[in-house]
Amino acid sequence: MKADKNQASKITVTTETRPKSKLKQFLHKFFKIFIIFMLATGALNLIIFAVIYGNHKSKLKKEVAYLNTPGHFVDVDGHSIHIIDEGNVDSEVTLLFLHSADVSDDSVALRPMFNELKDDYRIVFVERSGVGFSESRGIDKNIDNMLEETRTVLDKAGVEGPFVVVPVGTAGLEVIHWANKYPDEIEAVIGINMTYPEQYADITTEEYCGFFDYLLVPFYSLGGQRFMEVVYPSNEYGVYTETQMLTRRALVSKVGFTKDMYNENLAMVDNANKVAEEGWPEELNMYLIYANPLMEPYRSSNESVNDSYQSALEENSEVDYITEYNRSIRDYFADKENITVEEMGGPARLYTYDPKNLADKVSGYIEKELLQ
Repeated sequence: MKADKNQASKITVTTETRPKSKLKQFLHKFFKIFIIFMLATGALNLIIFAVIYGNHKSKLKKEVAYLNTPGHFVDVDGHSIHIIDEGNVDSEVTLLFLHSADVSDDSVALRPMFNELKDDYRIVFVERSGVGFSESRGIDKNIDNMLEETRTVLDKAGVEGPFVVVPVGTAGLEVIHWANKYPDEIEAVIGINMTYPEQYADITTEEYCGFFDYLLVPFYSLGGQRFMEVVYPSNEYGVYTETQMLTRRALVSKVGFTKDMYNENLAMVDNANKVAEEGWPEELNMYLIYANPLMEPYRSSNESVNDSYQSALEENSEVDYITEYNRSIRDYFADKENITVEEMGGPARLYTYDPKNLADKVSGYIEKELLQ
């Protein structure tokens, strides 16, 4: 009996001290290190995000000093929407400027051009909700909502039409829809790099506004843009004062890409398709100015553009790249008798490069075509 107990004891000891396999030992150490690494990485990321966000909030407090509203606000459903109304209120022409998508600083960026025009015309600029100085309303950015918001702001501000609307970029969709729905409210259209519905014909919503766009909202809210100088405007052509540049930068830092701006991009293709179905307002006169960076004198003033142009010529000197740049746009409008297309040397935001020349083109068209 005593021998059996000793034997059992030996068996027990042998079982308790049986070594683990090398694979299990490796996996145990691996997962232990992996978990520690992930926890450390997570903690480090939280610290980094906290520092970035803290820096962002601190700078926002200082930048408030530069965010002096150039216009005034009207209330729309309990939210403040920004509108500029200045210039010659006795003029026969009211120029209504509408900004493009993804642009948060046009209330300041357009200022030099406004200054060139305000002695002769009434200048009005409406900033859509969630953009620039305007508060977010949290609405769906379908084309009807955007149009009715603009009309409501104008009505509450006491600005009456008909208007000579100056859409910049994607605002062209809203203006075409407006002209189809309320033709008596628009006298003419002077577009600056204005987009039109057919340019979205072969694009899906997912292609135009994907997951990356969605991530930009928290990225900007966190303050990540402060580490990407490329998102901030420059004053390489000496158009703006130092104060104006500080205000533009402050706007990009605060509302460079908001949820409302994302929602507008998300609705862009559907809006374009809806406007395309309505067709063109055939009786409405339009003067459309498109940027061509290959034209002089802009090309020579921009080293990057000029280098690209010269490289293209070396590869194929037989191509007239200047003519080809906007050919598809000219061809599209060629059979529309009520539309005049003109090109101007400069970047997409022409008014940041040569506001006087652009203003001269606008006033020239008004005096020749609208006030005769």
